[in-house]
Amino acid sequence: MDSTRFPDEDSWPGEDSGSDIPLVREQAYEIIDAVLAGTDPEGAEVRDRLREHVAAHPGNPEAALHEHLVFTRSLARQTSTGPAAGGRSEDVSHGRAAIEAVLHAGMLVTAFQPIHDLGRGGVIGAEALTRFVWEPDGDGAGSWFKNAAAAGLGADLEFSALQAAVAAAQDLPHHLVVALNLSPAVCLDPRLPGFLEHAPLEPSRIMLELTEPLQPGEVDPLLGALAPLRSSGMGLAVDEAGTDAASMRHIRSLRPEVIKIGRGMVAGIDADPSRQYLVADLVEFGRQTGAALAAVGIETAAELAVLTRLSVAAGQGHFLGRPTVDAKEWATWASHATPAAESGHGRHGRHTAGRPQPDGHQG
Repeated sequence: MDSTRFPDEDSWPGEDSGSDIPLVREQAYEIIDAVLAGTDPEGAEVRDRLREHVAAHPGNPEAALHEHLVFTRSLARQTSTGPAAGGRSEDVSHGRAAIEAVLHAGMLVTAFQPIHDLGRGGVIGAEALTRFVWEPDGDGAGSWFKNAAAAGLGADLEFSALQAAVAAAQDLPHHLVVALNLSPAVCLDPRLPGFLEHAPLEPSRIMLELTEPLQPGEVDPLLGALAPLRSSGMGLAVDEAGTDAASMRHIRSLRPEVIKIGRGMVAGIDADPSRQYLVADLVEFGRQTGAALAAVGIETAAELAVLTRLSVAAGQGHFLGRPTVDAKEWATWASHATPAAESGHGRHGRHTAGRPQPDGHQG
């Protein structure tokens, strides 16, 4: 199994880990109520123990859910049939029990991060990011998804995250596009079309975002699977686009509406002319293929100013807005100006990509 392990009893954050705790706490209470509402005789022991955990942690349902997960995982280990094979098989078995507990109890919530229009200003979309009720900062989410895939439950966890995201998206301002992260495997899952068809979102508001590089032979099946979804009005974004020839060929074949560049390209771009040239070339490549460029991980005003001058169409990052589960904060995105637009740079280079100057500044 890879070196990233499922969280254990010593790796869970305390009750003061993050400003979104009060909202996560409300959702934790809702999850507890849902579990305790069960009536199946097989789950009686689990429900009784959950009541004990809630009583032991008054006012802290996250801690109660943590203990519930640990207990459920322990119970699954005790009742599993056959001796453990040891090593990877045992780890995967334990990981599977933990993921099944998460799925059964519905312990996923959604944080949204605003996506800004760097040319005209304002929030135009929100990316859905999965959070677990005991990890409101999301630091361990990637590990859970990796290990769920190793345990054969990757698609199930992704669909559970998608279900939480589309439900939460109903509280976003109605003009915002909602970016939903999908692995290529889930894009090819036969459950996806029906799920999206019944999602409580207009297709034109959905942006499907591929979160993993494509493997050889995946492009043609993806084109077939995505074609009816895109015909219905959904958009496609390719995440963390590479600059190698294979990546460019995949983008030409997929013809996404959005090409995303990550923090690795964005960090310190204001002081790196070579990366500025590369981003300018990607903007031009996107124009030729009908795609807009979007930058992820913008953390400084200087980075934002350079990306805006290079005609990068959209951006997100801590400088523009952190991920949050707070629906009251989502409501403010209905009329939220981008700092670049406020400073007067909003229209610079909108139709012609800027080029970096020798001193590292934009012309």
